Amino acid sequence: MKFFESRIGPSVFETYYRHAAKALETVGHMERCVAIACDDGDTAEAIAATSNAELEADGLKNELRGVMRGSVRLAISKEVFLDMITRQDRIADYAENVTEIISFRPLYEDAQARKLLLVQAQSVQATVNEYAKAVEKLQELMESGFATKVKEELHQLIASVNLLEHQADEKEAATAAYVFSHGDDAPLAAAHMYRVAQRLDDAANAAEHAAWTIVASMLLNLDEVISRL
Repeated sequence: MKFFESRIGPSVFETYYRHAAKALETVGHMERCVAIACDDGDTAEAIAATSNAELEADGLKNELRGVMRGSVRLAISKEVFLDMITRQDRIADYAENVTEIISFRPLYEDAQARKLLLVQAQSVQATVNEYAKAVEKLQELMESGFATKVKEELHQLIASVNLLEHQADEKEAATAAYVFSHGDDAPLAAAHMYRVAQRLDDAANAAEHAAWTIVASMLLNLDEVISRL
């Protein structure tokens, strides 16, 4: 039996890992929606897929919250674990928000603005991809009995999430700067695109914050975590 299964119980953390994968899926649909919108395509299917994935993520989140109301043994406090799942869930929430805003009207009809927005969406996707790798590494860490080498690899992945999130911030700034300097001829469309860019940035920020909950809850207090197993 795996280490974390024998000491913590498989359902709680396995559901957490499944939720992370569902958040990643939501962002994937979101990025596809942005790409379609930038090409003046029909976004209906991508919007629906994003919403469905986010709804499934909510179901997993609620399942975990229900478990937390009962008697369950964790290596960390229930409050800390709930914070981990809540922050992770915000990735999916913001991804859905992006597609909701896109559904309101066509994107600003400026080729460079659309190119910048698409590059930003791809940067957000890269950030969330790296976060998902960090969650997979957390699973490996727990299954390894908290091996030092795996812990260091997890630290490196979280540092990479931080770097990619910073790059996503730079992409958001580039999108905003261009839209505000060229959008006087279509202020409503420009404001709409800026709102999309803001929500994209929120998704990247959510991935960074979720990564830091792993640091705060598991890595900084590793001795305490192990002692509670």
